[in-house]
Amino acid sequence: MKNLRFEKLRNTKEDFEVFLSLILPYCKELDKNAGRQTPEETLIGFAQSILNMASDKDRFIELCYAGNELAGFIYGKVDRESHRGYVRPGWGYVMEFYVKPEYRRKGFGTAMYKRLENLFISNGVSKIWLTADPVTGEPFWSAMGFRNSGERSPENDLYIYEKVGGTAQ
Repeated sequence: MKNLRFEKLRNTKEDFEVFLSLILPYCKELDKNAGRQTPEETLIGFAQSILNMASDKDRFIELCYAGNELAGFIYGKVDRESHRGYVRPGWGYVMEFYVKPEYRRKGFGTAMYKRLENLFISNGVSKIWLTADPVTGEPFWSAMGFRNSGERSPENDLYIYEKVGGTAQ
């Protein structure tokens, strides 16, 4: 594996363009797996809404590079009572996570997840949850030690996966 490095996403025009180059194929892959098609302008707005949160102290939004090549991104947050939507206060929530197809099955996803888990651990979080795409997400997250809780998210009707007791280094 090439040198892996992470860069915090900033709310700049340059970072928006880089992030958009990842979020569009990511969302289109999710759409394909779910048998739907989200309008591109909606996806652009989604990318901008994530970028607008980049400076929030409870959010971890980072681009991942393999050498000088963009390999994916991680996006997690520490759930707080004050957050909107379905939350688990005190838990870490893996909001979005994407590894470009050419970097899959080569250890990049595992390294990216360990980075995110370490960010949670350094912020006092030992319980992590997420919802997983049944096609590409569930096998990966199960391999990372997450277990299906049997509960479905009221927001997207996907199964909630949990991991208690972080082990990343």
